[in-house]
Amino acid sequence: MTFRVLGPHERGRFAPEAWGHLLALNGAGILNEAELEQVIERALIQLEGRIALDDLRALMEGAGLGDAGITLPDPGTLH
Repeated sequence: MTFRVLGPHERGRFAPEAWGHLLALNGAGILNEAELEQVIERALIQLEGRIALDDLRALMEGAGLGDAGITLPDPGTLH
């Protein structure tokens, strides 16, 4: 199992809630490692500025990777 670590150029782009959501989807097996990388790359290329959770969800839904109706456990606060 791999664990994605954000590089310095990526770190400031994702809001903590958005990054935590991606990690939760990956941890729950909803996104595999290849899909996680694809979502990260698409978000960095297609979205400008800070990537909020709502932005990320819209991007994923547009790519056919929507998570509507999926209830994930509360991961707590990620920093």
